[in-house]
Amino acid sequence: MRSVSVRAISAALCCVLVTACGGDDSPTPTPTESPTPGPSPSPTPTPTEVDFDFSTDFTSSITNSAYAFAYFAPEGGTEVWSDGSRRNGQSTITYEVAPENVEYTWPDTLELESFTAANLLNSSPTIRTYRKGTTDGLQMELPFEHVLRVAYEKSQSFIRDTVPGTLRSFRYALFFNPVTTDTTITANLSYTGTPQATGGEAGVTPSGVITSPETTLVVGPDGNNIKINGTIRILETVNGNNVVRAVLPISGNVGTNGFFNGLIEDEANGFAGNFVGSLAGPSREEVFVVFYVVKVDDEGEEDEDDVRKYIGSLIGS
Repeated sequence: MRSVSVRAISAALCCVLVTACGGDDSPTPTPTESPTPGPSPSPTPTPTEVDFDFSTDFTSSITNSAYAFAYFAPEGGTEVWSDGSRRNGQSTITYEVAPENVEYTWPDTLELESFTAANLLNSSPTIRTYRKGTTDGLQMELPFEHVLRVAYEKSQSFIRDTVPGTLRSFRYALFFNPVTTDTTITANLSYTGTPQATGGEAGVTPSGVITSPETTLVVGPDGNNIKINGTIRILETVNGNNVVRAVLPISGNVGTNGFFNGLIEDEANGFAGNFVGSLAGPSREEVFVVFYVVKVDDEGEEDEDDVRKYIGSLIGS
């Protein structure tokens, strides 16, 4: 059995983000340390319930549920995976209906654009997408009712290892309503959703080929504890076929407030990392998880030759 080194995971998860993981050729955003493993800081939402309804105004803040990743396209070439990492700190989303205005802040120094009705690209009761010019975009996704996933997309000229091209970065945060019930969990609760996942080998893996199928997480009694258990599978489309790249076990104790975190060890495929998340909604109607793993070698250290990593989030109900 592979013994995954905490030192290896810590080194991997303490990488810095420069231009949303694009490299060190650009001054923004200021490098910030990513969260270290077990225990990771718990996500902390706005203390009162927010009505995530696109027909009404709302504001929500969250700490420690953010992550970012980026793709790089060399001039005249194919867009490929660049890098990604989780990020501690506070994010805020403010949505106003009349006049329509959306403002999003994320824990780095990049000043993000605001968006109005003139920038609205498409909308539905569950997804609202904005685009400003060719460089900036924002999407709000509400799969159910109590967890809102927000992504800010930015494209900019970039030089990676002396190669000029375009860096397309994404800054994510998950906003949620906290659990308010104090009733004890006495039977299993099941949550099903489809993860948003990406990653691969920097400079090699094309964008859009990493996916994750629908999965179910179960929360229930385990002795004197309440535990969450489930599996997130990472697939890569190769020549039209889905190839399993990682199988990530999600298992950890759930606190009385619904928060949980833990380490991920995929021994069969050689990946290690961590996850953090929470039950959401006043009566635990939903759950979300943010996950991040890197490739490790036979000694459990971060692999210097195989630099693949995967990152994403799951919202379930």
